[in-house]
Amino acid sequence: MLLIIYVALAIIVLLIVLVVFAAFDVTIYLKVEGGRVDQYFTIKWMGLSHKFKNKNKKSAKKEKKETKKEKTETKPKKEKKKSSIGISVWFRVIKTVQRPVIRFIEDIFRTVKFRKISCNLTYGFSDPGDTGMLSGFLYALKGLFSKRCSIFDFSIYPQFQDEVFDLHVLTNIHFRISSLLFAVLRFVTNTKVLGAAWFIFKEWRKTKPSTNI
Repeated sequence: MLLIIYVALAIIVLLIVLVVFAAFDVTIYLKVEGGRVDQYFTIKWMGLSHKFKNKNKKSAKKEKKETKKEKTETKPKKEKKKSSIGISVWFRVIKTVQRPVIRFIEDIFRTVKFRKISCNLTYGFSDPGDTGMLSGFLYALKGLFSKRCSIFDFSIYPQFQDEVFDLHVLTNIHFRISSLLFAVLRFVTNTKVLGAAWFIFKEWRKTKPSTNI
């Protein structure tokens, strides 16, 4: 009985070591267009490969909503106030964590091999100033990635008159979890990052509607 336990523990330890130290090859595909989201990612590890695919379930959700509407036609409708964190709040957060993010990206570049990056982004916000600010940030990222990726195609199309968000991304990366641990831990324990996370949480709480019974 003890021998079986020791063998099982040895196998578990061996698997953990292999997961942490063996190399992963990951391909990620993401397409956001007209409210539809299509995505998949493929993981290759030690000769094994698996594809995770998430199809858009918008049509199924729409059908469920229509059936619910038919059932609740006679019931009085209550207007709900929709609220979310504004884009200006996100830009404030980006400014706060700018240095930790740049250092984190540099650490990632040292540990992750980007074999291919293809990105096509069309975007626009209600405030043209926010669109312009995001453009500057994205062009800075483009400069960082272009020097460290063998196959790189990054196209951005800011729209200053329309509100739109269409994204098409295909990327392939090669990494080891053991190499990423230090970079991730240094980023998430940074005081500015923790402060920004707390600030986002407080802003999110403000947007929640009060439920006074």
